[in-house]
Amino acid sequence: MKDFAVFWGCTIPARFPFIEKSTRVMFDDLGATIHELDGHTCCPEGTLVKANDPAAFYTAAARNLALVEKAGLDVVTPCNGCYSTFKEAQSHLKTNWRERDEINERLAAEDLHYDGDLKVVHFAEWLADFMGPGLIASKAVNQFWGMRIAVHYGCHLLRPQPAVKWDDPLNPKKVEEIVAALGARVVDYQTKMQCCGGYLDRVGEREGSLAFARRKLTDLMRNEVDALVVVCPSCFQQFDLNQAALQRNKEDVNVPVLYLSELIALAYGHSPEELGLDMHRVSVEPFLEKWGARAEDKVRLAEDFDVALLGKCYSCQACKDDCPVCKVDPSFNPCDTIGRLLRGDIEEVLADKNIWKCLECYTCLELCHSEIGMAETFRTLKELAIGKGAAPDAVAAGYKTFMETGQLGKPKESARKKLGLGPLAAPGGDAVARLMSPETDKGDE
Repeated sequence: MKDFAVFWGCTIPARFPFIEKSTRVMFDDLGATIHELDGHTCCPEGTLVKANDPAAFYTAAARNLALVEKAGLDVVTPCNGCYSTFKEAQSHLKTNWRERDEINERLAAEDLHYDGDLKVVHFAEWLADFMGPGLIASKAVNQFWGMRIAVHYGCHLLRPQPAVKWDDPLNPKKVEEIVAALGARVVDYQTKMQCCGGYLDRVGEREGSLAFARRKLTDLMRNEVDALVVVCPSCFQQFDLNQAALQRNKEDVNVPVLYLSELIALAYGHSPEELGLDMHRVSVEPFLEKWGARAEDKVRLAEDFDVALLGKCYSCQACKDDCPVCKVDPSFNPCDTIGRLLRGDIEEVLADKNIWKCLECYTCLELCHSEIGMAETFRTLKELAIGKGAAPDAVAAGYKTFMETGQLGKPKESARKKLGLGPLAAPGGDAVARLMSPETDKGDE
């Protein structure tokens, strides 16, 4: 599905033209041909129109869809509200044929007729089901490695069933799969499925609306997310504009908010300036700055580790309860150490004495269904820590003894004699140290 009508709705063009810009960019990048039809009205919005006049609500929705049908197209919309209105109208008029006939009598005055057979698709649905996370990720030039991103779906993208049915209405995953495909770590959080609460502003309940925003933003900050991705302009308004209002009241909330197409456009190499990200009320600069820093962290980490395997290991954690050290020392958490590496805290990890608690017993490797384990990661960490002079004194002393004597301990001759054991063969002494000396290397040349 790459040739269709686009229905922008009222909110995006009027209040958030930067969302329109990034969505247009995405359509172009993914090879879609969009048609913008004359004559559309508001979808219409349910709260303000349907409650006053259901007949006007269904007539307006049917008229908008009839314009698309007359053009012989299907329709994609980037607005949850418009999507919900159209899907509800389709479902309602499919079974209420008398009302459909009455509406078509009205539409005949404009040479229009509503059948209801066209596809109504949300922009996020189009990306997930018609493009697919794999295709979307294949075009990315910049991944979001190490970034912690949460998703807010919004109520009308998923409900009510059966009018709307393209993802699980209570446990959706499809938008998160797109974000994950772009390399980000998707953060689950308690209030994920909570309504944004923006509706309350429309009916004069300002404090209630702010309370909804505050609750979710506080939850997101508690989960240390770097950004919230939304797929609805009304939800964007709630978490961007109303968050800015909370900030003006000196409330401690600061979560950059991105529409899904903005995130993808950044991954595709479009600049923040081109996309108009400076038009957000809550600055996205903290997100952009951390994103740049994480790219540097990945380069640094890749010098010594297979970053993809680290990510796979951390996302699994199936063996976290099998480590024998964890069973006797709760302060040792090897999975947490892997996570800190992936967050870019390399120097702090190397300075942490906990890395020396790994026994290198390879229990994790034997139990790992992916044959990764964590022992080799900890071996590398120990080597890097030694290089920075951060090894325990016992490790440095043991190495020094070996290089000087070729052994890690002298035998007790009295004990051997008591057992009737004879003298050992002469040890090699500092042979290894001599072989590793620069002078020896020069002699080999």
